Amino acid sequence: MKRLALLLLLLAPTLRVGAEQSRIKDIARIAGLERVDLIGYGIVVGLAGTGDKDTTLSHQTMANLLKNFNLSLGLADIKSKNVASVMVTASARPFHKEGDRIDVTISSMGDCESLEGGTLMMTPLLDPSGELYALAQGPVTVGGFSAGKDKSGGETVKKGITTTATIPESALLRKSQSVEFLQDGTIRLVLRSPDFTTARRIAEAIHEGVGSAAVARDASTVSVYLPLKPGDIGQIAQFISRMEQLPVEPDSQAKIIVNERTGTIVMGANVHIAEAIIAHGNLTVTIKDTQNVSQPNTMIGQAQPGVKTVVTSDSSTKVNEEAARVMVMPQTTTVQQLADAINRMGATPRDLISILQALRKSGALQVEIEAM
Repeated sequence: MKRLALLLLLLAPTLRVGAEQSRIKDIARIAGLERVDLIGYGIVVGLAGTGDKDTTLSHQTMANLLKNFNLSLGLADIKSKNVASVMVTASARPFHKEGDRIDVTISSMGDCESLEGGTLMMTPLLDPSGELYALAQGPVTVGGFSAGKDKSGGETVKKGITTTATIPESALLRKSQSVEFLQDGTIRLVLRSPDFTTARRIAEAIHEGVGSAAVARDASTVSVYLPLKPGDIGQIAQFISRMEQLPVEPDSQAKIIVNERTGTIVMGANVHIAEAIIAHGNLTVTIKDTQNVSQPNTMIGQAQPGVKTVVTSDSSTKVNEEAARVMVMPQTTTVQQLADAINRMGATPRDLISILQALRKSGALQVEIEAM
């Protein structure tokens, strides 16, 4: 109950008259400035016997790698368990240039125990179109450890995940990103949470703040015209920087998020409840099953044929119905009032989920209830 009240009370400040404002750069992005996701397949060497047990894939990769050094070995000639096949992923930020270095994440594909202490061999990273975009190589960093022997009489101690690792600044980019975010003197802002009201407010803030024409095309797109002359190309970054710092009050749909598995309830800022009468009570049914032993009443040494000790069951059922708590739920305009009303009823978070769903069906609660 205290957690529920605390959760609702923490949300109460969001209902003040002046809602919290955010910068345009925090609620929207510029179309055309996207990251480039990269992926590759490689092999990690130098493991202390913790590599792949099923070595078909890793040994085939090693054999292919050694051919580049004019060494030809069959799969049967490779016995090492110090290698592991991995997938390598990375993400290149916008405006990246050839020669920049980025971090990579490697994840084991096989059944290796740990990547701790290994080194990623030079691995080509491909972009979504399948073209070579970067090369990655370097010693791995594992966010955990594994010690001991997982054998009879031994013990293994593990902390964290040892089959996933990172390599900081290990991928060298081979290409520069071709950025095209300015088209005919216009840029497009894409809202991270589409909303018509928020889009309109962004357009109005840009017009008033930097004196540029802006129009909300739909719930997720705002077109902004840059009032720059052909010779002012160096002023684009300055204009965008000023625009991104403009404060805007984002709008949002009234919504209640519930997670019945954990009893978590989160309410948005515009949740209102009309006046309603609520009756809430619990019915508890207890069934008790007692095992008894029935011993035959015979003299020692005079047991009769067919007479034996048996186990009998004695069941009892008890029903306890709590008196229903009936109260008038007043029309609430703040989360504080709703928290006070719920506490007076003594409802638990799970009870509140059922109450909110009933209020929604009765029409007293006109918001969307979304279950996680």
